[in-house]
Order: sequence, then structure tokens, then C-alpha cells
Amino acid sequence: MTSRPLRTVIIFKSESESTEIYAETLNAHNFQPIFIPTLSFGFKNLDELQRKLQNPDKYAGIIFTSPRCVEAVSEALQLSELPGGWKLLHNYSVGEVTHNLALSTLQQLFTHGKQTGNARNLGDYIVDTFDGSRNLPMLLPCGNLATDTLLSKLAENGFSVDACEVYETKCNPQLGELLERALVQASDNIEYLAFFSPSGVNCVYEYFNTRQIPLDKWKLVAIGPSTRRAMEAMGMKVFCTAERPTVEHLVKVLLNPQESRERLVRTAAATADAN
Repeated sequence: MTSRPLRTVIIFKSESESTEIYAETLNAHNFQPIFIPTLSFGFKNLDELQRKLQNPDKYAGIIFTSPRCVEAVSEALQLSELPGGWKLLHNYSVGEVTHNLALSTLQQLFTHGKQTGNARNLGDYIVDTFDGSRNLPMLLPCGNLATDTLLSKLAENGFSVDACEVYETKCNPQLGELLERALVQASDNIEYLAFFSPSGVNCVYEYFNTRQIPLDKWKLVAIGPSTRRAMEAMGMKVFCTAERPTVEHLVKVLLNPQESRERLVRTAAATADAN
């Protein structure tokens, strides 16, 4: 019996603890992933963040919107422990990777909302489930490219937020070299390009646009609705969209892209009816 050739998918995603899981799961479903770190990060304002972290009594809780936010808190603590008072507060995270990182690096700090998958859904979740006092602000470590989606949702519902910009996102200076190598080595077998973040979309689009390489040579996959909107804003034709940033959701849409497209049509129709 002849085995089917693997279908190659380039994944624009930074290396993390989940990379090996992604590779194993995709291989098991006959996909060959090539991971290309799209972004680079630099921490900033950690002294300011450290001062805020020493005063949990001044906050209602903390919100982590990415693994980088958790890493910034860990860096700001400089190997000291997170004050125990934070464990008594209302703490939230977007996605399982961010939730698990907070557990493993911040003295088992438990966060709610890991199933939400994006800032819009997390905002809805906080508004619907928060049962504490809104007199104190939520601490929000964030990056320089953070959108107003979450802030606006919370402000509209009576929350105050202390946003602290703690890291800066830039295009990976090696992106061009890594992409060129991947395109040469696997040019005939690449079927999908999968994008994990709006900022990553901008970096990759710039690479292809500068070199006048048409992106319609491949099937473009968005991980999450905000990434899809960023791709569409660039004029990129999205083939399918994973609902959440997990390998299970990615495999699901790669195996059944039609379901993803039908879901988007239903969602758009429901939004139009609501308006």
C-alpha cells in the first residue's frame, strides 16, 4: 500500500512549547508543517510593570492577551515570586497557551477564559461572568500593536483598565531569509500558508508584495477572525478560517475548509440581520 504524499503548510508562528504538538498532530493527518517565526519581540517598561505587580490590592485582576504578556510579567519580577494577592483576584487569559504559561511560570496563577480564543470573545466573557467590584481597575500588560477591541468592550460595560505597554512587536529580521529558503526547498509541495496574527500578516504581506510574488498561488488560512479581517484588509483571499488558535481547529479547517466558509456565510448573515 502506497502512502499519500504529505501536504505542506507553511505556518507563520513563533516557536513555542506548542510547536512540537502542532507538528505531531499535523503529521498524523498527512500535513507537513514548516514553521516560520514571523515576529520578534522586545520588552519595555518592566520597572513600571514591576511596581504595579507589587500592589495587587489596587487591582480587580490581571488580563493576559498573549504569551508575551505573561513573559513580560515574569521578566519584570526578576526571578522573585508574584505576590500571592493576585491569586485571589479575577484573572483572565486568551487561549490555552497563555493560560498554561501563566500556570507554569507565575506560581500556578490560574486564569479564566482560556476557551475564548480572541480579545473580542474574552471581552464578552469578562462582561458576562465578572462578579467582583468594578471600582478597581484591571491590569492589562500589552504590546505596542494592541487593538482597542478589548478595552472598548470593557469600558462600555463600566470597567476601568490600567493598560501598561510592556513589549514591542517587530517583523522578524530573518523572515525574508527563512521564507526564501522554505519557498526554494518545498516550492512544488506547498499548498497552504497559515497566518496566526494580524501583525504577522503585515510582515508576510510586505515580503511578498516587495518581491511581486502573487499570494494566490497558495491557499491562505487565517487563525482567528481578527487575523482574517487583517488579511482581507490587505486584499488577500482567505481560503478558510480556524475559529481558535489551536492545532485541533487548524486541522479541522484544513480537512474540511467548506465547513469554515459556510460558517462565515452564516455568521455574516446573522450579523446583517442583527443590524
